[in-house]
Order: sequence, then structure tokens, then C-alpha cells
Amino acid sequence: MHNNPATTTLEAPAVSRRTFCLEEANRALVYVSRVTSDIVDLHDEVVLIRRTMERVELGLHGADPAVLERDYRKAMDRLRDLVRELDTVGVDLQDFERGVVTFPTLHNGCEASLSWQLGETEIGYWHHIDAGVDAREAITSLRM
Repeated sequence: MHNNPATTTLEAPAVSRRTFCLEEANRALVYVSRVTSDIVDLHDEVVLIRRTMERVELGLHGADPAVLERDYRKAMDRLRDLVRELDTVGVDLQDFERGVVTFPTLHNGCEASLSWQLGETEIGYWHHIDAGVDAREAITSLRM
């Protein structure tokens, strides 16, 4: 039987994602916090460059558009690299401005997220996977 390539779909094998216990997540914070700090700083720089580019387009700023475009692309490439570093560790960046990162975990056999924000000294919050970071609960309510 001949398969028509236009109608054949290939499914990627399921990739099991690493889960963290609280101790593992807190140990990973040494590295994750440095990368997250760099991301927040670089995000601020990207926003500033973008705003300057918009002002140049409106004729309100005399900066060289080509230099701004180069700087913007360079900063975005670096930002993508930093996000990939977090992805390699197995954590998810949830907020570029606040530096919120989640660590996949299991709670009563269900997927959940340990939640940390730049400036916090350790992981003190968690949330259900479908609740999002705005629904963070104190880690003391989590029984792992």
C-alpha cells in the first residue's frame, strides 16, 4: 500500500519530562537563579531597544535604525539561548519581567509545578499545572 506523503502524519514519541522533588529544585536554583537574572536584565534591554526603535520610526529619536536592529537581533538571540539553558535544566520560564520559573513535579500522582520567582531565596510556592503562576500556594500546603 502506498502512503500519500501529504496525508501521512508522523507523531513524535512521547518525551517524558523530568520532575523535581523540592530538594532537587532548590539545589538547581544556584544555576537557575543566575540564568533567570540574566534573562530579566536582557529582557529589560530588549524592551528598551524596541521602544527606541519605535521612537525612531516616529521621528522622535535620532538613533541609527540599522544599529538598533542589529542590537535588537543580537539581544533576542541571546535571550533565546538563555531560555534554552533553562529548558535544558528542565524548568519553564513563566514570566520574563518578574523572573518566574516553574519546576515540574508530582503531587498525589498528578502533575504540578514548584514555583520560584527571582529574589526568593528558595522555592516557597507551588501550583496545579492548569492553575498558572497567579494561583501559587505556599509550599507548606504541598505534601510530597
